[in-house]
Amino acid sequence: MMIYALFSKKFTLISILYTTKLIVIVKEEEIRPEQLMKVNAELHKEDVKKLLVHRNKFVNVSCPACNSDDYKPFFEKKGFTFVNCRKCDMCYVNPRPTFEMLTEFYTTSKSISHWEKIFSASENTRREKIFKPRVAKVLEICKKNGIQNSVIVDVGAGFGTFCEEIKKQNFFEKIIAVEPSHDLAEVCRQKGLDVVEKPIEEAELGKVDVITSFELIEHLFEPSGYLLSCRKTLSENGLLILTTPNAKGFDLITLGKIADNFGGPNHINYFHPHSLKLLLKRCGFELIEISTPGKLDAEIVRKKVLSGEFNISEQLFLRHILLDNWESLGKIFQDFLSENRLSSHMWVVAKKIKE
Repeated sequence: MMIYALFSKKFTLISILYTTKLIVIVKEEEIRPEQLMKVNAELHKEDVKKLLVHRNKFVNVSCPACNSDDYKPFFEKKGFTFVNCRKCDMCYVNPRPTFEMLTEFYTTSKSISHWEKIFSASENTRREKIFKPRVAKVLEICKKNGIQNSVIVDVGAGFGTFCEEIKKQNFFEKIIAVEPSHDLAEVCRQKGLDVVEKPIEEAELGKVDVITSFELIEHLFEPSGYLLSCRKTLSENGLLILTTPNAKGFDLITLGKIADNFGGPNHINYFHPHSLKLLLKRCGFELIEISTPGKLDAEIVRKKVLSGEFNISEQLFLRHILLDNWESLGKIFQDFLSENRLSSHMWVVAKKIKE
């Protein structure tokens, strides 16, 4: 599945990474220089415009989580239709571009290629404030679940920064970067990493103990096929660690259509804890842990209010928290969201179920 290799070039709007001992907030300007992002936004508009010429060839799909065909319209946004599954309430783009269309989009996208300039301009910040805390969190999960001296595979390794940083910890006997994109695979090799230049569906890796998959599943045409391939690769009781947006998180569920995170064709699957649990079970995984350690949900909504994009004049509770008493209640409210699976930044840990 070539598509997920190309997502490695993409970055989140605001990245929040968390460990039990460390909270790192990454400011947008640090990873998304304003002038470069203005250029990228215009390139993205051109890319999407070309894709939407073929909208009549988009295809209907079953719910990515529970496989139901019963859904209801949610909203239209910039040429893409978002629906909600009536059975599990998952949000997804339907109809959506075909697998081939998505592959071509990410292969030829000028905006995706332009991300390399953004990465170069923000590499040091990303390493310190994103990848190092991410490594700490993954090691914490592995130790908690009894993973020792084993093999880890990072799917869609991109520029190899995560693999490079986790290699420095000397925790795993072997670290494999799965990166189907030739250019990115070469970058990983130059960093001295063990690289498999194939999709995980085609890779012969032997049995591995941990698979990591960051900000990937929300992009995939068929998430179940991807997870089944991960399961096949994992050893018995092997761990799958992934991150993805939580559609039931505060900023997404509050802002709805105007949330920046909602946008095709980059994001086409919006899971929440229940729907992701259903998918994992269908694909032979047992859910071990779901957390939502995000720290900016309330701030994201507040900024939309202050900019005039979102009106809460008749929502007295939100006014009380986000405007009238922000300094005293903002952090308390955000902590409540994070601790109760109500943030839009979701970490998931699952274990392969025995045959």
